[in-house]
Amino acid sequence: MRALALLGGASLALLLAGAAACDDARKPPFLPEASPTVTAEATPTAQPTLSPSPTATAAPAPGSMESFRAFAPQIEAAVKARDAGFFMGIGKISTIVCPNEFESRCDGQPDGAQIEGVWFGRWRSEGSLLSEDGMREAISTYLDSLADPALHAIGRRDGAGLVGEVSFFGVVNSAERPEESTYVFEFVPSGSAWRFASVMEAPVLAEEWLSGDCAECYAEWERWEGTN
Repeated sequence: MRALALLGGASLALLLAGAAACDDARKPPFLPEASPTVTAEATPTAQPTLSPSPTATAAPAPGSMESFRAFAPQIEAAVKARDAGFFMGIGKISTIVCPNEFESRCDGQPDGAQIEGVWFGRWRSEGSLLSEDGMREAISTYLDSLADPALHAIGRRDGAGLVGEVSFFGVVNSAERPEESTYVFEFVPSGSAWRFASVMEAPVLAEEWLSGDCAECYAEWERWEGTN
């Protein structure tokens, strides 16, 4: 009986030791008592060096010169392709109320009649509204007449032009004879997009648009160097 008691005591001790070992085995390895000693710690594996992430470029503010500069390649592409549809697709329709001495379409219309269209004018002269079809034809005829159509310059005007508000412009001509073929296409911001608002032909004094030296003509002017 005493031998059994001793055996029982030994068995109990073994069971308790086993239970303690199992408890230790279940302890999470991040507990302090489970951490290896300094001499037992393995040499940490070197981590690969990560290249810094590229900094995202902020989008230009809507209605800014930077935004218009980013839009200018589309103007250039349309000019080179002689694509009048591009301009009319983003055309800004303006309205005048009759009577109006500068609008021939008011002839025969009652007072208060409204005429819609897109502004077309001559530099340092008056402008008039062309119907959408009329403007499309005018732009097509002009671009088709250019031997080498090109976007010559871009810039900004403040409270001037046919649209009478802050506008941005693209100076278009033929690279072969720029003084004889200059048109100025005006655009206005519409949120983050752009609308084609008017076009002016410059049969005289075209140099004011070709050189950037006309302070009264624009607030900013820069030569367009193309996208190539």
